[in-house]
Amino acid sequence: MRITIDREALARDVLDYLKIKGETGAERDSSLFLAELLRREGFEPQLDVVEADRPNVYVRVAGAEPGAPSLLFNGHTDTIPIGNSDPPARDGDWLVGRGAEDMRGGLVAMVHAASALRKAGVRLRGDLWLTGVIDHETPVGRKLGPKRLIERINKGDIKADAIVIVEGPFAVWAASLGSTIFTVTITSGRGIIHTIKVPYTENPACWLGRLLVEFERLERGFAAEGVHPLCGAERVNVGHIVAGDWPNRLPTPITVTGMWRWRPGTTFQQVRAKLEAICAGLAAESGLSFRVEFKGMREPFETPADHPVITAFRGAVEEVTGATADVIGMGLVGDANLFANETGVPTIYWGPAHATAHSDHERVSLTQLALSAEIYAHAAMRFCGAAIELR
Repeated sequence: MRITIDREALARDVLDYLKIKGETGAERDSSLFLAELLRREGFEPQLDVVEADRPNVYVRVAGAEPGAPSLLFNGHTDTIPIGNSDPPARDGDWLVGRGAEDMRGGLVAMVHAASALRKAGVRLRGDLWLTGVIDHETPVGRKLGPKRLIERINKGDIKADAIVIVEGPFAVWAASLGSTIFTVTITSGRGIIHTIKVPYTENPACWLGRLLVEFERLERGFAAEGVHPLCGAERVNVGHIVAGDWPNRLPTPITVTGMWRWRPGTTFQQVRAKLEAICAGLAAESGLSFRVEFKGMREPFETPADHPVITAFRGAVEEVTGATADVIGMGLVGDANLFANETGVPTIYWGPAHATAHSDHERVSLTQLALSAEIYAHAAMRFCGAAIELR
């Protein structure tokens, strides 16, 4: 049977949601809007208060057969700051405003998908979970919402055989690189003194150059190693260098901050060991101190192409659109890296688009959003089973 989505009702709910402010750290009203939308559609949301006035939202749509495969849909209720973004509006097929694509649209589509199943008289064999979490957007967010959901999954309070995050490109996003932010601090034991007293070969700036050349060498090596079929090549880059305060004073310390992204099959410990070995070699050669620090570590994830959740989505896409779904990977790191690695539950993304997120002209296509909602419904039937029609 074909599940249909009420496009105009979907558009109204997304626009109403876009009018609700819910920046990271102040998600209360955004989470409560999601809970009320779920309640309006006949579900019974649970509020899980992670911090004061900052609840996660969960709904369990109980399946007909205990032990049947269960599927969890997830999104985040926070947005980046509104700033100078376009105000909420409808412009033809476009729904415009902060959070339209990232990811109020996906959250509303997830609810409409579950509601459409209910209105069509379909009961799934397995459980369907609809979840919204706080504190996603970095650097303000500390991933408190995703981590609380992970805790609930690992305790067995919430049981899922697969997780679908309702944002991203109109494709099955099944793999991401891992990433970490690194900082290398180069320090001279001489302290800040006049450069006339220090040969250039003992200047931290000289060895900053050597470090940057080492990064260039790494990049060439990554290219020679080949690319992951979905995510591409491992990569390292630098975004922030702080060095010196005066032309004739020794620049110490110097800090170099960047990001290292690695492929599925490589681990953070291997990356850490490689960078520490480079810095140890430079320290021994120069006589300077090289200190390495890491933060924001996320291991890569990859869900196998033959996993039932990918099979379910590919089948749903063909049923709804007549086309073949692309299975892709991205360099971007998101909550799937956390869910897949910290719960062991296979995770993918499917969203209406990933073109305007975080821009001041954020928007989402109603057509793509309605198709995504329909795909969610059909994928749930395929993954969980749909043995019972109540009508």
